[in-house]
Amino acid sequence: MGFFQRLFSPVSARTELLEELAVLAGRNQGLVDRLKRHATLSSANIKAGVEALAEKEAGHVKVLNSILADNSVWSRLPEPALHDGSNNWARLSGDLEVLGELAADLRRNAMQWESVDEGVADTLLKLAVEDDDRESELRKLALLCDALALD
Repeated sequence: MGFFQRLFSPVSARTELLEELAVLAGRNQGLVDRLKRHATLSSANIKAGVEALAEKEAGHVKVLNSILADNSVWSRLPEPALHDGSNNWARLSGDLEVLGELAADLRRNAMQWESVDEGVADTLLKLAVEDDDRESELRKLALLCDALALD
């Protein structure tokens, strides 16, 4: 198979998109792990909200893993966070950044999947929209924290 045939081959595009999706699934699992860890460190007024967000994001991981499993692909391992932060505000702000990047990457990936598999594209777009809503929830929780307090 020549270079241009591989470049424009739908099989090649699907394989590359599945690899990107495997990375996204790993990053989403990393976010779930971060949120669970940060919920245990959080004060009582935000702990339940952070735990609820972690559970919702775990549902996204299951959806992504089911798409990957249908295509015989494993998700990538999550990368460990370099620094969590010294207080609730710093930790949740970091989580907010990760969630925002994840939502943007899901939207971008959904657009790329439209020409390959419309069902997967619709699912990814739905997950991105839900992450946009969760970004707002997480922002509200972060605003409840004192940015200057050391935990």
